[in-house]
Amino acid sequence: MRRTVPLSLCILTFLLARSARSQNALTDSFTVEQAVQRVLERHPGIRQASEMVQAFVARVEQNRSPYYPKTDAEIGYTRLGPVAKLDVPVLGSFKLFPENNYDGHLSVEQTIFDFGKTRSQIELGETSVQSALDNVELLKNNLAIQTIQTFYSIMYLQQSIQVQDEQVNALNQHLLITQKRVQSGSATDFDVLTTEVRVSAAQTHRIDVENELRKQEVIFRQLLDLPPSSPVHLGGDFSLPPIPLKPDSLLALAMQRRVEVLLSRDGEKAVEMQLRVASLRDMPSLKANIAYGLKNGYIPNLDVLRGNWVAAVSLQVPIFDGYRTRSQEQESEANLRAARAHTLDTERAVTSEVLQAISDVRASLDKIQTSELQVRQAKQAIDVATVRYEGGVVTNLDVIDAQTALAQAELFHLQALYHYALSRYALDKSIGTILRQ
Repeated sequence: MRRTVPLSLCILTFLLARSARSQNALTDSFTVEQAVQRVLERHPGIRQASEMVQAFVARVEQNRSPYYPKTDAEIGYTRLGPVAKLDVPVLGSFKLFPENNYDGHLSVEQTIFDFGKTRSQIELGETSVQSALDNVELLKNNLAIQTIQTFYSIMYLQQSIQVQDEQVNALNQHLLITQKRVQSGSATDFDVLTTEVRVSAAQTHRIDVENELRKQEVIFRQLLDLPPSSPVHLGGDFSLPPIPLKPDSLLALAMQRRVEVLLSRDGEKAVEMQLRVASLRDMPSLKANIAYGLKNGYIPNLDVLRGNWVAAVSLQVPIFDGYRTRSQEQESEANLRAARAHTLDTERAVTSEVLQAISDVRASLDKIQTSELQVRQAKQAIDVATVRYEGGVVTNLDVIDAQTALAQAELFHLQALYHYALSRYALDKSIGTILRQ
């Protein structure tokens, strides 16, 4: 009988390949931190949101304008005719006004006191600026978590393909051994066919995983502003530092840092300021105005330009505006009640999200421990199946099942690590620390 390659050597090669997975040594690889940083620096959505902040800042400066004097310069020319004349006996004829009238003056108007109307408008604008800043932070958080999820999805799929390749290689080696055993008469064609079916199934699964990998890489390139044809090289692993899973402290942190909660509170403050602005519409305004200029038409020489000035103080007191102010106050009060209800709802939703994230982290840690045990047990099962197969106690199918079980255990462990990484970052996002590590 012809000597064949021992099956134990094939299994040993299979296991060594798993433990010696190569690390990416390319200098252009991205860590998860570098990927997030690049997205935050290049994403057009962040630039758009930042420009909106500048627009609201400019609006605040517009609201400050009543604090400064309003200055106008005006130059005019008027031609009048016919010119009225006054005939005085002996003295002759006198024009009552000149034909050519020139007038140039500079006026300054200043609001002296408006009972807090301007201050309220400025504070209302400042709440809009803060809301815009919070929206920028919210967008950054969402882009960061999307980048992180895509990053780890690619890493998981790349390593899954490696597991699939190792399984296919091991099955092909086993197929070669089985074919030689058929030639020697110690195996049947059924054993060969069974192995070929397993190889085809593993290759089909690899195609699906590879397709999903390509789609995730497209999303990754779009987020990082990379060329469509550029390769995606990732650095790092699924390991993350542990975090104390104490619900009370994590919930308190979430209420302090979570952008959605801050935005909701900003909304409350904005509505409160709108109510204050509406309540001040009935308050009077005190203004002063002074103007100086040059003008002709003064007796006795109507054609000579002469200096002139005017100074005035005005008090504007609203009396009746058709119930507009009262209606605006009622509208603002209703909006304030709605804003407070929205804040309460947001806080409850954040609380639920934090508790779910804590549960996901705990479950992922338990799965990691379980999967590690499954991998050890699957390796032991391969050792036993190999010895029994070489002794003729078990069939070819039993060995293939053991190899498949090991591959599935490895994939399950990889999946557990992947889900742990995602759940940890989801917890960071839920407590508002995704970008504050």
